[in-house]
Amino acid sequence: MNEEQKLLNQIRAGDGDAFSLLVESLLSSAYRTAYLILGSRELAEDAVQIALEDCYLSIMRKVEIRHFKAWFYRLVYTRSIDVYRKQKRNQFTDIDVNPEAITRMKTESAQEKAVEKETRQEMLQLITSLKEEQRIPLLLFYYENLSVKEISLILNENNNTVKTRLARGRKKLGELMKKDRHFQLEEKSYGI
Repeated sequence: MNEEQKLLNQIRAGDGDAFSLLVESLLSSAYRTAYLILGSRELAEDAVQIALEDCYLSIMRKVEIRHFKAWFYRLVYTRSIDVYRKQKRNQFTDIDVNPEAITRMKTESAQEKAVEKETRQEMLQLITSLKEEQRIPLLLFYYENLSVKEISLILNENNNTVKTRLARGRKKLGELMKKDRHFQLEEKSYGI
């Protein structure tokens, strides 16, 4: 019996600390994944909180969980999509009553523009401009360091589908990098 299964059994037996031990190492990556999908700290926190609640309830219902890390990321991914859909339905159309839009307009500063010029941030911006089916596998692969197998479990897709989406995402990212003068050297050097 592996460590995850021992912790799952302890949680089912009523050990509250075991749940913290099980999810603690995954929380920062889960939050980052939710943030990259949703683009909002508050919404990402909500999605992760919902995922944690669903995770705990599933464990207590004795749902069979073989690969906890992949299962948990899949849960975070689906809850993030749920929050995104709910947010889209409730989105404000008038900028005067949209506090998030007003905040974004006010916080656009020279300092933020300088920070955006950092290579990692610019690359992330290019990746987030891709279609969701290409963006999510790239983010999980490069920013969360998950394997193709883990990504396929999270997205509930075939391994070959994930590989194809990664390849297409890399190709499209290379095209975007060619257009961005900052990345022209990297594109030639790394052949992305």
